[in-house]
Amino acid sequence: MSPLSEIRFVAQRELGKSFRSAKGIVLLVLSLLGGTAASLLLVKVQQLKREKMPNIDPESLRSIREDAATQIFGDPATGKSLADAPEVLIAVFLLTIWITPLVISLLSFDSVAGDLQHKAVRYWTLRTRRASYFIGKWAGVFATISTMTFAVHALIWVVCIARGEAPAATALGWGIRFWLLTLPMSAAWCGIATLVSSLFKSPIIALLVTFATFFVLFMFWLIGGVTHANALMYVYPNFYEDMLVNPRLDRLMTGLACCLGMAALYIAGGSYLFTKKDV
Repeated sequence: MSPLSEIRFVAQRELGKSFRSAKGIVLLVLSLLGGTAASLLLVKVQQLKREKMPNIDPESLRSIREDAATQIFGDPATGKSLADAPEVLIAVFLLTIWITPLVISLLSFDSVAGDLQHKAVRYWTLRTRRASYFIGKWAGVFATISTMTFAVHALIWVVCIARGEAPAATALGWGIRFWLLTLPMSAAWCGIATLVSSLFKSPIIALLVTFATFFVLFMFWLIGGVTHANALMYVYPNFYEDMLVNPRLDRLMTGLACCLGMAALYIAGGSYLFTKKDV
């Protein structure tokens, strides 16, 4: 088989295994329940705000949204661009990018480590190139988390439309856009998680090290923000959220390139280390 066929084969198996396993099903159900609860809570907050400001005109409401988005993302152009977006969807977007690393760590810690522990990796490395196997594992995890986040977001779009938060066209337009913007950051997190999983033959150790790695990256981002040492923040995938939502094409493409470049770096490094590993 060609490398692409090998990658597709491994990725399809990983995707199917994720949604057949108890772990994958539980994570999906919990994600859907959490997304539903969060969306209903956000809608309720919006209703309370409207009740407290019953006579506010649309232009004033848009101005409030613009100021809030400017404060959140630190850019007036972004605030102006997002002023027409439903607040519920902005909140869900922010919630998704902060919760996704946790879901990825729980979903992928045994993706490679489990095969190493049970020697199943030897079956695959006889039939696929090691690099193809590693990339396929990453692609499977990425496809799984993308499907899960899409299901959660789609449910929230339905709630948003049903509760009258926004017209269907507005909710779907902004909702799909926000979901797509989560994907580059998820790709980077999946690259880190797959790399860590490939370094250990014990899934539980891989899980603990994945948690530790994600926490260290978060601390780099936090320390960099407090000390204004931007170089420390660059290693944290979620740092690029402000660029991805920016209406300027150059900023958007920079954020996209940084996230995808980071994912490619981890995938390339993991593939190289895995080709040298004694399995």
